[in-house]
Amino acid sequence: MKVFIISIEEDKSPRLNKFLEQPFFKHNNVQYKKLGIKGGDLTAKQYFDLGVNGRSKPLTPAELGCTLSHLSALENFLETDDEYALIFEDDAIIPFSLSLEILEEEIKKLHLPQNILLSLGGIQMKESRKVRGILKTQKILDKTILEVHPHFYNRVNYAVAYVVDREMAKNLLSYHNDIRKADDWSYLFDFNDQSHVLMTYLVDHPVIEIGEKNTQLSSIEAERAKKQDLPKSRYGNSLAYNLAKSKYKTYPL
Repeated sequence: MKVFIISIEEDKSPRLNKFLEQPFFKHNNVQYKKLGIKGGDLTAKQYFDLGVNGRSKPLTPAELGCTLSHLSALENFLETDDEYALIFEDDAIIPFSLSLEILEEEIKKLHLPQNILLSLGGIQMKESRKVRGILKTQKILDKTILEVHPHFYNRVNYAVAYVVDREMAKNLLSYHNDIRKADDWSYLFDFNDQSHVLMTYLVDHPVIEIGEKNTQLSSIEAERAKKQDLPKSRYGNSLAYNLAKSKYKTYPL
């Protein structure tokens, strides 16, 4: 199983070093590849073409860079002969007892179908608590596994840690022909009805509040917080608007 880390941090940064100090990477000297594309480094044309053009809600540069980094990991994975890839973001909190060998053995026991995405963390977060599906009889390291029903793919959040097979890697690369946020799998079943999204709670994630300005916690949320929305008029809606409609006249044609 190939291991990829999504990070725009410099190799000696405190955040990345803290992440790599976790026992998971020390056990048997786990080999990994770090990938990170900074959205802010893209040209104006690249950003417009990939993140703005034709969208009602553009991606932020950090969101775009994050997605491109994940897609790069999938492309790198498909250049190998491995059956699965494990992709981490650099704020994943990995259990002390979890090793790559143990995870590989546990996944083999599950006899997963092809075209699988197994989220290892995120189901525990507030934004994903409305995800529904079928609870599998098998568990992974004593943790319940939920197979998400397509009606709830839009509720799935976080790409902090997940496993994909080769079919899903190809699937996601095609799915992101029109770039979405890295954890936007809302249309995935419409795109390919052989897709399987499973979720479990092995890996944790720091709680990020909306508007968080600390880039060490979340560069994406910090970027969103840099500028507030444009002020909105108090006119044009509410009860006062309806009263104005009855009082004022339209232009006679």
